[in-house]
Amino acid sequence: MNRLLRNPALWFLLPALIIFALLGIYPTLQALWTSFFNYTLTDPTSREFIGLRNYGTVLTDVRFWEALGRSVLFVSVSVSVSFVVGLLVSLMLSKIRHLQTFYQVAFLIPMVISPTVAAYNFKFMYNYNFGIFNRMLSAVGLPKIDFLSNTAYALWSTVLIDIWQWTPLVILILLAGIETLSREPYEAAAIDGARPLRVFCSVTLPMLKPFIVIALLLRLMDSLKVYESIQLVTAGGPGTSSETLNTYLATVGFSWFDMGHGSALGFIAMNITSMLCFILVKYTNTFNGGDRR
Repeated sequence: MNRLLRNPALWFLLPALIIFALLGIYPTLQALWTSFFNYTLTDPTSREFIGLRNYGTVLTDVRFWEALGRSVLFVSVSVSVSFVVGLLVSLMLSKIRHLQTFYQVAFLIPMVISPTVAAYNFKFMYNYNFGIFNRMLSAVGLPKIDFLSNTAYALWSTVLIDIWQWTPLVILILLAGIETLSREPYEAAAIDGARPLRVFCSVTLPMLKPFIVIALLLRLMDSLKVYESIQLVTAGGPGTSSETLNTYLATVGFSWFDMGHGSALGFIAMNITSMLCFILVKYTNTFNGGDRR
């Protein structure tokens, strides 16, 4: 024990460990403890221990399952589209030799914009009367679309914002991966006369696998926790047509002030995110040298 305490690495890590404990571990344990109580902010002095009843309420709540289904749909479409677009753009950028830095910076601009600013900009562009999207539709003779008040379009309008803002993250990661790839396999493929598509599928993708998993992992976590672009643009509406798990959690906790129910819901959401990330890392078999044991 004394030898461990004398290790200077421990003292350098200590501030980070303290911050992680205060901002990560403690709030999680506090939320877990609160989820076992009937506790509302409208009557903060009254707490009743009810065990797992809040979890039962969440799991039998139709609105929870509907919000979860929309979250899954949101994540599936957003991550898939941003990955495909990001991969194509990163491959094109890797071939550019003139003004490469300019194009790289231009594609990264959406990522550095505040999510709040991006949400309000898109809300303005989605406006039925003077938004740029409806102006473009009118210019080519097509009818206007009520993007934010039509239940068929509201959720997809928020998905587009997420794709636009976070596809640059995929571009950044994959482009960095492409730039580090060894040239020998490509030279061997050229000698064998392999076609470009075969080279891409058999050489580029396998070597990019660690970078692809990292990009998907970060996009998965980002899209699962998205809140601003939905709350500020549609507020989960019209009705609950664009309500996802996070906006429903905010409604339970900060509109209904039901901290017990909200904590249970938040803990379930956190475990869903952790489980999906674990599955992605585990079954893509990326970070253990490719060996299955």
